[in-house]
Amino acid sequence: MNNLLTLKKSDTIVLSSSFMLGLAQILLWGGSFFILTILAEPIMKDTGWSQQYVYGSFSLALMVSGLLSPKIGKFIHSLDKNIMLLYAGVVMGVGLITIGLAQNIYFFILGWAIIGIAMSMGLHDALFASLGKKYGMQASQFIIQITLISGFVTTIIWPILTYLVSTYGWRTTCFIYAIALIVFIVPIHYLTIYTNGRAESIKNDLNKLEGESRSVSSNKSVYYLLLINFTIGSILMTGLYVHLIDILTNKNISLKEAIGISALLGPCQVGVRVLDIIFSKKTPIVTAVISSILVFSGLLILLFSPEISFLGIAFFGFGNGMRSILRGTLPLWIYGSDSYASIMGQLARFPLIAQALTPFIGGLIIQYFDITYFLEFLCGLAVLNILIMFILKKQVFQVRNT
Repeated sequence: MNNLLTLKKSDTIVLSSSFMLGLAQILLWGGSFFILTILAEPIMKDTGWSQQYVYGSFSLALMVSGLLSPKIGKFIHSLDKNIMLLYAGVVMGVGLITIGLAQNIYFFILGWAIIGIAMSMGLHDALFASLGKKYGMQASQFIIQITLISGFVTTIIWPILTYLVSTYGWRTTCFIYAIALIVFIVPIHYLTIYTNGRAESIKNDLNKLEGESRSVSSNKSVYYLLLINFTIGSILMTGLYVHLIDILTNKNISLKEAIGISALLGPCQVGVRVLDIIFSKKTPIVTAVISSILVFSGLLILLFSPEISFLGIAFFGFGNGMRSILRGTLPLWIYGSDSYASIMGQLARFPLIAQALTPFIGGLIIQYFDITYFLEFLCGLAVLNILIMFILKKQVFQVRNT
């Protein structure tokens, strides 16, 4: 009976904390990655700044976040109280206020640089690192549930931003959103992560894997294979998302149909996260192999069978939805919780830098070749990613069995 009560208490803590942290992630992602989708056009119309400068500022934020992530991971690993995550909303709010006040492009760029710092402090990589430190191997439950909740970010945030911009203008929208970040993020992170130390009372029996994980951590090839996998995954996601409409219209699909087909991405990504909760028995490495195969299958359909492009988008969405979870669960499963925060910081750098460079490089490929060549390039990377995952799977099990 006592064990049953402990289990119920543990499940309640996981669900309530996951819900609050998921809402916090919706706010943080909405104030960084997804805010320009709604604000870019009114900003350019109001200021006359070029598209290259406006979107280039966001690329700068990604670069800043990528460069700072390893240092943030080390801080999270070494600090008893995780002030990095606690004040992420405050720093992002300051960045948005700076953008709202910007009367020249340099101040606007400064605002995005500040947001880049906040992204390294508070988005998935920093959050997952914090959860791994606090909850050990049980952090996987949080990660899966949080990614499910935060998958609704565009569904929730874009309509709110659209209303705010149409009612108050883009500058006031930045100020209102900044206040929301400052008011809500600090208490959510304080109640769920900052208070108390390591949550020994609700860590499960999976901690017995820590010994195996330590033996894997000394294997450099495992780390580099995982880093390449994450980096290629970021390139594939960004490359398809940025150029998806162009890819579909190039296949003689009308713009209206292309927009409708593209809308399948979100539900597929969220749906596969629900399936991951239901079918949670498989190991993350097996999920990673399945994810890489689904992403490749989706790209292949888009390349050769545009008449069923909706199926290609669905496959890609399923694979990418799994990848969002694996960003947190796979390193935790491989390395355990002891070095998890540092590893997450290190693994975040190159994927974020690649994500910042992908729109520019993709644009060059399309300009000097064509959109089909770019899609073939993505397919080639996806094949490479499948091979890497099979090698990584073999490497991890070989190390653990020796």
